Amino acid sequence: MRLLYYNPGIVAHERNRNRADIDRFGKFFQIFNSSVVIVDRTNSIKIPVQVKSLFPMPALQPINKTFEEICNQRARDLLKRSDDLKAPIYVFWSGGIDSTLLLVTFLKNSTDEQVRRITVLMSEESISENPTFYKEHILGKLHMDSSLNFPHVLGGSGIIVGGEHNDQLFGSDMMGQLIVRFGPNIINERRNSDKLILFFTEKTNDPRAGRFYLELFDRLAARSPVAIETHHDYFWWINFSLKWQSVFMRMLAYTSERTVANITADYITTNYFHFYGKEDFQLWSMNNMDKKIKDTWNTYKWVCKDIIYDYTRDADYRDNKTKRGSLFHLLTQRSRYEFIDESMQFHRGLDFTEYYNPDNDFI
Repeated sequence: MRLLYYNPGIVAHERNRNRADIDRFGKFFQIFNSSVVIVDRTNSIKIPVQVKSLFPMPALQPINKTFEEICNQRARDLLKRSDDLKAPIYVFWSGGIDSTLLLVTFLKNSTDEQVRRITVLMSEESISENPTFYKEHILGKLHMDSSLNFPHVLGGSGIIVGGEHNDQLFGSDMMGQLIVRFGPNIINERRNSDKLILFFTEKTNDPRAGRFYLELFDRLAARSPVAIETHHDYFWWINFSLKWQSVFMRMLAYTSERTVANITADYITTNYFHFYGKEDFQLWSMNNMDKKIKDTWNTYKWVCKDIIYDYTRDADYRDNKTKRGSLFHLLTQRSRYEFIDESMQFHRGLDFTEYYNPDNDFI
């Protein structure tokens, strides 16, 4: 059985750690976190889970569009889909950079009638993360609903638009941890194997794992079509190549039992979208390595914050907003399916032998 999504906490549970490959595989989730579902788009790393990749790496080619132009076209395409289907659009808004840019772009490109079809899925945490935007651009202007209702919205007739994949385009929140450990110069410093081994070793408390993951990620970096020179480049490429499918699929795992049968390949093609998932965004990312971050953590996604500022004129948000994990508050303590297979069957549990891949690089 090949999987599209799996719960790493189940796969790498201590009951499976008697296998050397699973124990070593589990160290990955100590370096990153247990929500990262590895599916390698470069086909250079074989993991101990039988998986199917839905998103092959796009071939590098030039692109002359700006990030804002790509955003505008994406919004217009999704709004037209809403027109054609006569369907409402449910937009996830956390108050963070990705979802705020998403919503700004919709507002810039929609007619009054299209605005009336937009419902913002949000929470108290969304308001606290970006209170000015809420007061000036959402309150009294847009339909709102609790983001806690999203498991029941999935599988319905509406169009779902999330803000995933922008982290994969711009870098990795791991840079925040590297900056805390080594200082801001680490961002644009040429990648240093000794520092990377030290970082991986400290995260896993295992020197052998530190060296193993350096070698593994170096092999991955060698498959990049663009030069991987700095530490920021390095973690961007890990994120871009290993996590793309993870962030696309993970919200589907929380679909309610009432609507889960509606989550089919056709539904995903027709109704379920992440705003930054189009190939043009990926090509922009590969062609604009210098536009992801400058020399401080506050400048991460500065291109996005500049576009937001042009609409809101909120200089404080532009200059001081930093990456903040938003899904934790939305997903914590919610019931989910642990596995989704290539036939779009959702499973609460599976026997380890049903998905284990013995031909892997972690042995």
